[in-house]
Amino acid sequence: MIVTTVNADDWTCLARRGMLFAECESVDWRRLSEKDELRIRAAHAVEEAVIVLDGSVTAQVGDETHSLRAGQVLLLPDCTDAVVSGEATVLTVRAMPSAVSSALPPRIPELVSS
Repeated sequence: MIVTTVNADDWTCLARRGMLFAECESVDWRRLSEKDELRIRAAHAVEEAVIVLDGSVTAQVGDETHSLRAGQVLLLPDCTDAVVSGEATVLTVRAMPSAVSSALPPRIPELVSS
């Protein structure tokens, strides 16, 4: 696991994919102010969950607008554009879509005896 802090007040990367065949791309903690926008790009081709930890956000997904408050989750399939804005703390989890992960060879953990 790779942990990075860019600006402890605004964004902290809690985990990044650091090993071969990991389905989870990243887990990020973000604090949004009322003028901030979190842009989720279809070009990234990952599935994404935006978990609202506190506050509230508005999510523009295509032609639809969704309001979310603390405790709610926005689930976005791969190849989806979205803009999330509002004063809130959110946790984003980005994962490889199943179409990609299912094409990978099976992973079998090695048991190491001590």
